[in-house]
Amino acid sequence: MLAKPFLATLFIATCALSTGASAQKVYRCGSTYSQTPCGGDKTLDIASPNAQSAAARKQAVDKENKRQMAAAKAMEKERLANEAAAQKRHEADLKAMELEKAKVAKGGSDEAGSAPAPLKNKKPPEFFTAKPPVSTP
Repeated sequence: MLAKPFLATLFIATCALSTGASAQKVYRCGSTYSQTPCGGDKTLDIASPNAQSAAARKQAVDKENKRQMAAAKAMEKERLANEAAAQKRHEADLKAMELEKAKVAKGGSDEAGSAPAPLKNKKPPEFFTAKPPVSTP
């Protein structure tokens, strides 16, 4: 029983080791290429073009990754600045609204019992602000 898994593992390991490819020498004979040497043969290093192209590809990928990281950092910095500016505008709007409410509560409006005058050139806040329901008499 125990021999079958051992034999299967041994067979798989043997198959895996026997499929390994090894580099072969390439000879240039005039304008032709061959695996067998000929007179005045010149051995070519066939691994270097792939290694050089792989290194060039790796450099290109690294360069592109660095460019994308720099762009991402710049976009994040811009986003954080925009969020901070929006938060400051929101806080200023809330403060202005609170001051207006305090002014109305103290009776600062000329007409008694009337609605407060709308603020001139007032944009609605960018953020949601809860407001109490308007009571109708």
